[in-house]
This record gives sequence, C-alpha cells and structure tokens, in this order.
Amino acid sequence: MSATTPFTPTLNTVDDCTICLNALAPGNALLTLSCTHQFHLQCLASSIQAQNKECPLCRATLDASIVQLLSGPVQIPVRQQTFQFQLPPVVNQDIPSVEDLVDEALVRDLSDRLASARQAAAASANSSNSLPLITTSTTLEYNACVPHEVSNIYGLVTVQAPPCLKTADDDSLSVSRVPIDLVCVVDQSGSMLGEKMVLLKQTLVYIVEQMSELDRVAIVSFDTLAYDRSHGLKRMNQQNQNILKNTINNDIDDGGGTYIGQGLEMGINLFRTRQTKNPLSALLLLTDGQDNQTHDYTQLMQTLPEGVQCHTFGYGPDHTAALLVRLAEQGNGGTFTYIDEEDAVGHAFAITLGGLFTCMAQQVRVNIEFSESYTITHAHSRYKYEPEQLPSNMITFDLHDLNGDEKRNLVFQLHVPKLDSNEQNMNNLSQEPMILSQTTEELQLPESHTIGIRVNKSVFFLIGTVKITYMDPITGRTVTIDPVPFKLVRDSTSSADLLQVSHTLDLQRNRVETANALERAMAETDYLQSLAILKAQVEKIKASVSAQDPFSQQLIQDLQHNYPSERDYRSSQHNTYMCHTTERGTYVPTTSISSQQYISTMQRQQAAHFLSRHNGSN
Repeated sequence: MSATTPFTPTLNTVDDCTICLNALAPGNALLTLSCTHQFHLQCLASSIQAQNKECPLCRATLDASIVQLLSGPVQIPVRQQTFQFQLPPVVNQDIPSVEDLVDEALVRDLSDRLASARQAAAASANSSNSLPLITTSTTLEYNACVPHEVSNIYGLVTVQAPPCLKTADDDSLSVSRVPIDLVCVVDQSGSMLGEKMVLLKQTLVYIVEQMSELDRVAIVSFDTLAYDRSHGLKRMNQQNQNILKNTINNDIDDGGGTYIGQGLEMGINLFRTRQTKNPLSALLLLTDGQDNQTHDYTQLMQTLPEGVQCHTFGYGPDHTAALLVRLAEQGNGGTFTYIDEEDAVGHAFAITLGGLFTCMAQQVRVNIEFSESYTITHAHSRYKYEPEQLPSNMITFDLHDLNGDEKRNLVFQLHVPKLDSNEQNMNNLSQEPMILSQTTEELQLPESHTIGIRVNKSVFFLIGTVKITYMDPITGRTVTIDPVPFKLVRDSTSSADLLQVSHTLDLQRNRVETANALERAMAETDYLQSLAILKAQVEKIKASVSAQDPFSQQLIQDLQHNYPSERDYRSSQHNTYMCHTTERGTYVPTTSISSQQYISTMQRQQAAHFLSRHNGSN
C-alpha cells in the first residue's frame, strides 16, 4: 500500500446493536471497532466489564486500548456522537489518552542484541575490535605566545561523532537503533487548505511507516483547539500503524484559526504524563501561520522534560520564524526548519527523521579545564555552559546529544598569562641539543603548568585538557573519553610558523561570528539596518585569514543573497542562523549553501528514500 493511498474499511451494514438489539440511532453514543462492527458505547462497555474481550459479532480480539478505556465506569457525553475507535476514536475531549506501555524487557533485549551486533560490526571494520567512540581535538589560535607578555587568544574544541555502524542483516537504509517516542504536533488551521494538507498527510503517513514495532507515536493537530488524534502514545505494530494512517487521512481536516500553544501543550503533556519511556524522545511541531494573538511560551517550554528535543517547522512564508526559533532553542537544543516550497514538507521531515534515527550519544558534556593562571574569558558557542559567570579556568558545555557523523566546534577566548622568571627559564631548555633518537620528552614544570613537552627546539606547555562524558543510548552506560591536552609554546624566539593564525580556528570563528551577526540582524526590526549588520559581517569575513576557504566563500554568498521579500529574507536567514548555531543538518532552501554541510549521510539517504517512495506513489 502506497504512502498516499488511504485505507478504506468495509462499512458495517448492521443497523441494530447486536448486544441490546436496539437500533443504532443517530444521536446515540456509538463505537466502531477495527473490524468495522458498531455497537452502543455503553453496551460494549458492559460487555467488556463482563470480561468479554472479543467483538460480539465476529469474535475478533479487541484492541487493548479499548479494553483498558472501557473497563471502568463510562460517562456518556452530554452531546452524543459516534466514536470511531477503529481509526482510532473521532476527536472527543471526553475520551482520555491511553498510553501503550513500553515493553521494557523487549527493549533491553533489543539493546543487548544491538550492542553485540555493533561490536561485531566494529570488529569487521577495524583490527582493534574497539567500538568507534566520540573523538576530540583541541586547537589554539596560535601555537606559541611570547612568555613576557599577557595575551588573549581564541581556543577551539572539536567533538566528532562516529558514523553509524550497520549490521550484516541491515538493508541499504536501516541502521541499528533503539526505539523512540515521537509526538507530531501539526497545524490544521484554515490556511492549510488544499495541497498543503494533502502533502502533510502524506508526510505523516510516511513517518508512521518508518517506525518499528517498539517505537511509539502520537499525533496532535490544532487550530484554535488541540486534538489528540492518536489518543496517546501508540506502539507502531501493524494494527496501530493502519489505525493511525487512517486517522491521518480521514480525521484531520483544515479549518479555523491558529493557536500554537494549544497543540504544543497537549504534545508536551503526552511526554510529561507518560508512565514509561523509550530511550529516545522528540517532538516535531509544524505550522504554516501565526497565532491569532501574541503569546509567550517560555513557561510552557520549561515543562518539556529533559531529553525531549523540540524540532520546529515553518511551512511557507507566513509563519512567525522568530517564535519557532525560540521554541527550538528552548526545546533542549532542537532545530528550526524553514520549508520554502509546499512539496518540500516530506523532504524536510525525512531529514530530521534521519538524524533522530542515528543518535550516537546522549547527555554529552564537554569539560574544559586549564591551569590556574590560564582563564576562559568568553564562550562564543551558544550551548549552555557552567559556570555562567566568566572568567574561569574551567567550563563545562552541555551538548544534549550527537547523531551519527555530527560535529560540534566550541569556540572560546583564553587569557594567557605572562610567565614569571622561573617559568621563563624553561626557554633555555629549548636551546639544549637533543638525542637524535628522541624528538619528544616530558619536562617537569612549576605548579602553574602540569607538564611540558620538548619537541625539536620548542617547549610545549600542556596548559589544559578537555574531557568528554556521554551516555550510550544503546547500553544506557556512561562513557568517558580520555582527556586531550591543550599545548602552547612559550618561547621568546618562536619560529614564524608557530605564530601564524590557525586556519581551522579562523573558519570556526567566522561561523560563530556569522551566527551572532544573523541573530542581531533578525532581532533588528528595521530592514535596512538588518541588512547593514550582515554587510558588515561580510567585510569581516573577507578580511579574515580563511577568507578564500570554500566555506568562508559560502558564508559570504549566503549573507549577500538578495531575497524577493523581507519575509523570505527573515525566514531563510533564521534557518541559516539555527544551522550555524547548532551545527545540525536540516532541510534548507536552495538559497542557503553554507548550511548544507551539516546534513549527514544518513539524513541524505532518508530524504532520498522519502522522495523515491513519494514519486513512486504518484
């Protein structure tokens, strides 16, 4: 069955309730089962309470959620209506959500099998049989600073996630992954009329079809009210997939105004009230408009549980990009995606899905610590860090999570002290001849420096270290990476190459400064002043050491792009800002070139998979 073909159940031709033999009259509270047989709601509740858990007509086993829902006292709504449970229930706020509980034993078994398969894949991929871990590297703006002066230089820590390992029985797209709890909150207001709604439904059906039996999905739609279309988080077995796909195709209709907070609150509450949870969690929020009235959702977003990321999607040019960016930033490190073309909605969701499916590390913490006299004065990356008040000789960044192949570059400024006379005497060591067979040796240093390394004629001081800890989502265990040092030469006569600006660091400085300029430009309400901010940043990049690097040239091209309208300008540049701030891949308009480098291999494959399915169904 294609992703765009709605499932049409056979209509029940019975006009009487076969339990009480009275007519199924309009206005009565009715319930239709997945087998399409229909009964009075109260009659079926009485049957279930009498321990009958099969359809009274065909003896098909009743869905567990229906049994759980009707096992207790049933309150018939004052306004009677027909309840379509086979699709699942028609939206009715009197019907509570029923969560399909996580089978924790099955999840543990899956995690054990994934861990074993990953170990086998690692063994076949490298001779050491070791699992690929997050790697870390350190860079300073200069490799050397003169000892008799105080300096303030830039520093960089690069954190790189390994690629996803595929097991021997994986197909071309599948990866070994743990289950996810996914809540999709989508706009069904009147502006979604026509092709937009058709394409959104195709996308939601595709998402459902990509889930495994242990994944759980909930769908919430909203106009000025919110509607729990799935009635709770549902495990994506084949039966529930069919139910949810039919709900998507038949029950979500466009109409009404827009109140994002209604849908957002319902989606967050599904996470807050869940009794069990899968290892991964995410909330996807899509809207094509803006609230009828202005709202501040800061307090609401503070209720989003830790570990649940909120990814927002602005569909078309009429959304409020600034609001969606703020929700993503408040949503535990989520992303914002501007969908500039109607038919790109599936492509956009597929890229985000490809990232979620490849989570390699959770609760990633990067601890940077320098010797006491060296202090971090400014943190230029936008991730949360402690302590909030700088300067400090140590800082810890919270990166939330890392997906396969993703990289994070943390940029900061470092105060480099003047060395006292005892420390400057270390320079003499660099002039001593070395044994030819020994090019590197460790040297004991004063208390302000832990250790020194003499390489050829230069003494490198080890002035600090960076250490990474994270949780492996497959095993649930905490992993600690061996510390990586920062090295700095403090010679009076350093060679010219040691005093050159690092190309790698300069590129990342251009990135973070571009992100900061974009943030200021988007906050500037005067359009011409906003453009002037980006023009100034272009001149700054042109004057940088890495100005001719392809990435710097792409930044310049994106900042100089001439958009047809201010609204297009702000939506696109908000997207660019978020990509360069988070260094995470999303769908981006073709006008944004520099952001495309963040899209991982698996995200591209997931997007290609959606497009092949979508084109094949047309």
